[in-house]
Amino acid sequence: MQMYSYFRISFAAVLSLGLCACSSATDQPVSNKITTEELVFAENPEQLRGKTDVYTAMARTVKYNVDVTSREINKKLYPDNPNVTPQEVIRGIANVKTGRENPLYDSIRILDFAVLYAVANLSDDRAYIDSNIYAKAAQNLALAAIKSHKNTLFSLKKVKEINRLIDKETKNLNELRQKQERTGRLSQADQTYKKGLEVAILKLTELRNALAFNAVEYAALIKAETKNLQLEGRAFYELEDLDKSLTVGIFQNSAFRNRNEFSLAKEMGRSYSFNEIQRRIYKIYPEIERLNINGYDVENPVYAENLQKRAYDLALTLVDDALAYRMSRKPEEKKAIRLNAYDELGTAVFTQVELAYNLVKISEIDYGNVHKEIHNLKKEIKQAEKRYRLSSAKKIEILNKKIKLLELESRESQILGEKALAIRALYFYAGFSPFNTRLLKNPIKDIVVSLKAGFNKDAVEMLAAVPEQQKEEERMNNVWAKQENWLEKLIDGKKSPAAAVVLPEKSGDDLFSPYTNKAYDRKKVMQLGSYIQRENADTEWKMLQQLYPEFRNREPSVVKTRINGQIMYRLILRSENGGFMDICNRLRRDRVECLLK
Repeated sequence: MQMYSYFRISFAAVLSLGLCACSSATDQPVSNKITTEELVFAENPEQLRGKTDVYTAMARTVKYNVDVTSREINKKLYPDNPNVTPQEVIRGIANVKTGRENPLYDSIRILDFAVLYAVANLSDDRAYIDSNIYAKAAQNLALAAIKSHKNTLFSLKKVKEINRLIDKETKNLNELRQKQERTGRLSQADQTYKKGLEVAILKLTELRNALAFNAVEYAALIKAETKNLQLEGRAFYELEDLDKSLTVGIFQNSAFRNRNEFSLAKEMGRSYSFNEIQRRIYKIYPEIERLNINGYDVENPVYAENLQKRAYDLALTLVDDALAYRMSRKPEEKKAIRLNAYDELGTAVFTQVELAYNLVKISEIDYGNVHKEIHNLKKEIKQAEKRYRLSSAKKIEILNKKIKLLELESRESQILGEKALAIRALYFYAGFSPFNTRLLKNPIKDIVVSLKAGFNKDAVEMLAAVPEQQKEEERMNNVWAKQENWLEKLIDGKKSPAAAVVLPEKSGDDLFSPYTNKAYDRKKVMQLGSYIQRENADTEWKMLQQLYPEFRNREPSVVKTRINGQIMYRLILRSENGGFMDICNRLRRDRVECLLK
């Protein structure tokens, strides 16, 4: 799996990063005028002097673009066309592909949209909504600056190298053309060589122009003249790494402590613990616990597809709840819908964190693969150039390898930028928000000092404050998921992971404690889960059949019901003679929901 650029540098792309959502929590359309204090700095930016590092790039990008970006986002949040539904926006984001971009970026855009839309509809505070838009705009501009800075840092160096190579090969091409003019013909070998040079020079020119354009976009982003660009910050990207002790759970717990969505939920009457949110996620999306238990195998296509589908389903559910809340006229019904929407919002925030965490891991894998490929290719070129009297065919072969090397080096540079970007995005999703109007009123140098302290100290302290996520006995309940290739075995049905491990008799949770009264063995109904989406019930049944051979010849029922105004789908098995207690207790020991009725 490869990671491709998500945070495009052009303003149009910045505005399309899933940042359009929202409608008013009232029934009437709300003006799209931003009510918070506006900052207009771009008309008179500070002159750029000396070398520019990454933090200066972030400071200038956010300060000089956040106002117009916030206004454009606001227009997308409140479209003039009333027929543009949030569901259509989500489907549109999912269907628009850019090159070979990683599909997880679509999932990030979709959830960004849905979370902003839900917050805007569930809150009556327009100033808060504007602040939320402003923070998201600032964060994404900062991420665009990180990526653009790395692209330009590489480009300024490589454009000179490519120009030298173009000049050298153009000289060779001109010699062939002069020979053709003198003799009136070229040998077959020389004709092939000439054609090869023409194609290679065209490729090199296109690559050079693409790299040179990076500097133009970067200059526009930071409000500077292209000719004045002098960049530094190579170590920022090459030494950037994510602390191995920081699991996805740490970032999710940090999000729970620091994201304002949870504060808003509490103000609206929905207060819950971190563990409550996790239990709810496992109940509604039962595959998550199995897929995510032992870290995140980001290269496994089954996991990636599951994560994408979950993000898409969550986004649709969120906007459906937000619309239902806005349209409802019954106070009690509105209250129930809003409480349920905040539950979905918590799940969406945790999934945002998971997506960003996976993108960091993908960048690490991609970097290792490309770096190895570059090393091998350099070795091939060096060995080939040692040969005496190279033929014209061999020269073209070596030249094409040099072009491929340049492309790989460009890709390596992009990956380093994307890795640094993904780590900062993960901090943002975990609740770190360094930008505010007060900070941006300061001179650039003061903003830079604040950002350096924020990313290097405040974000680290924020994560360090998170308590340990799971006790050892809770982790032991999931030993089966830690076996090698457990997911492949689960999907292929080669082996039941749960059957191979002896688990504790008691989990300490009533939901998973075994039934002891023999009367339960006479119960005729066994419920295996309750889901908002019908597809999740079907997915759970397929997985249970692979895990537990006893289910392979059984036919379940999916019963539609309404609970507190919410449509739910229950996955159940029926038996007139009962006999479910043993298998149900086994499921409970494996921390799979099972109720006897």
